[in-house]
Amino acid sequence: MNLIGKFFHIVKANSRFLWLGTLIFVGSALLGYLNAEGIQAIAEQFMKELERIAEKIQKNGSVFYTFWVIFQNNVLASLTMLGLGVFFGIYPFMALVTNGVLLGFLLKVFAMKGVNPIGILVFGILPHGIIEIFAVIMAAAIGIKYGSLVFRLLGNLGSQDRRSGILEEFKANLRDLPVTVGAVVVLLFIAAIVESAITPVLIQMFIGDVANLSA
Repeated sequence: MNLIGKFFHIVKANSRFLWLGTLIFVGSALLGYLNAEGIQAIAEQFMKELERIAEKIQKNGSVFYTFWVIFQNNVLASLTMLGLGVFFGIYPFMALVTNGVLLGFLLKVFAMKGVNPIGILVFGILPHGIIEIFAVIMAAAIGIKYGSLVFRLLGNLGSQDRRSGILEEFKANLRDLPVTVGAVVVLLFIAAIVESAITPVLIQMFIGDVANLSA
């Protein structure tokens, strides 16, 4: 099986967790949008890190630097979700919730300032977000799966047959790990190119100066 075939096999084998991750992310985004005022204080705390990254990008100004900062941060965040998922899936779950809530909150902030949130979503997020969000959800979903396997293993310590079956499933998932990591990194690489070189042009063309609108 070639690498592309292996990738699609992994996606199919983890489809339940991918759907779960998607539901968590979308549900959190809706929560952030519909309850923006209620979570404003918490959201603004998380936004400080994004603002720090944005300031670094604005100071440098080059497309390559923008690409590198976006790519580096997304890879680190995604692989952390994947790796720390073994601790009962708590970290990737919370990371999906946080990212979803922040997305919904941002869209609501733009809406409150008179900017069509659909326009922001279509031109400012989806061009790169289709790829990036899928990669992030994939990393988080498989991290959650690792956590569920650990949970099941601990719950079946008294049954050798069940324990052996879970361990074999875990080993099979670990054998897929290099392809999973590679796929996430490649997808985030492509998304970072789009986000740094194409998304800003689309925003400027169809929405205008977002920096001034959000000030």
